[in-house]
Amino acid sequence: MNKLVIFPVIFFFLHTSPKLQVDLGFEMCCGFTKELEKLFYQDDSLHTIYLIKQRWHTAVVFHRETVDPNIFPEFKYFENFDLIDIGWGDAEFYQYPGFDSGLAWKALFYPTPSTLRVEGIGISKEQYFEISEIVIELRINNEQLNVLINHISDTVRRDENKQSKILSTQSLGRIYFFAANGSYHLFNTCNTWLATGLKKSGVEINDDVILTEQLFNEIAKVGRVLKAE
Repeated sequence: MNKLVIFPVIFFFLHTSPKLQVDLGFEMCCGFTKELEKLFYQDDSLHTIYLIKQRWHTAVVFHRETVDPNIFPEFKYFENFDLIDIGWGDAEFYQYPGFDSGLAWKALFYPTPSTLRVEGIGISKEQYFEISEIVIELRINNEQLNVLINHISDTVRRDENKQSKILSTQSLGRIYFFAANGSYHLFNTCNTWLATGLKKSGVEINDDVILTEQLFNEIAKVGRVLKAE
């Protein structure tokens, strides 16, 4: 197929849809007035997670203390980090250090093996959000958190001894790629995977999404938008 067709298609589908349109001065958040929102975000029984976008990387970010290692044993590689970034995607494209149009085309239009990408964040939360294009804060209860962590853990492909397979590591061991269950393709993207996990945990969003814009517009309905460029 002519590259004049290939590149625009890849550019569109790899999470580069129009920017999230959010009025950060809007008077309501998560369905609350400002007064109720303040009480909601002061509730110590709730956990804070973050949904972020960095170019074609879409991920959920957890505080270290919220991740139960009994549910997600791969956590043992990231105990020295305060923040853990987790995303799912095509095994070849995700591990490639840069952008490869051939791998991108293959990932989108053919069912391909997948990987779970887990990164220990070595900079402050503020610095990490600064290098992200979109950041949405979401508050969930303990049961929802555990369901979401289970969704992530179940994504990891394990052998008969329940051991995961490390495909590769990057950034001096800060990033691990684990062999994962499920095939990546145009109608089952990282956005779909993340939306499915949130929906499964009881977050009231539509999980019928493919593109980044669709995902973050859904999450913006129930979370607090910290950044939208």
